[in-house]
Amino acid sequence: MRVKKMLGRRTAAIVLMMGVIGVGLTGCFPHRGAPPVGDPFVNELYNRLNYDRATVGLGPLTWSPKLANNAGSWAWQMAAHNSLYHQNLGAVLASSDYGAYYTLGENILVGPGSMSPAQIEGAWRGSPAHWANIASRSFNVVGIGIVRGPDGRIWAVQEFGGL
Repeated sequence: MRVKKMLGRRTAAIVLMMGVIGVGLTGCFPHRGAPPVGDPFVNELYNRLNYDRATVGLGPLTWSPKLANNAGSWAWQMAAHNSLYHQNLGAVLASSDYGAYYTLGENILVGPGSMSPAQIEGAWRGSPAHWANIASRSFNVVGIGIVRGPDGRIWAVQEFGGL
């Protein structure tokens, strides 16, 4: 039991430090960049998001490394706390790193590890509040973060921004 408690504290400390470092590094990331190619899962989710926008006559969202970093950090935090909750986007928007943005939005999801990008985007598409972000004309950039938790579940975040 003592080892389990110690590992829990260490894991929490590591996740906290990762969050602090991730937030501190957001200033290093550009607002816009090339689409994600390093992670096929994220790339497919990004392409499906833009396909959904095209079905309602909207242009594609440009990839944002800054928002992707934020989304990945938030997915890690939710997985570490084993809790699905939105971050305070007002506080993010008020930070100097996000001074170029006039609006932010967020879609979050936790699901079984077997979920595909099509299933994740389908879940968001099927939710009126999430669909409102996907189909919003106010957003022109997006970042996506995916984390597989220790229990195998997928924690997914889409961060939308308006520049």
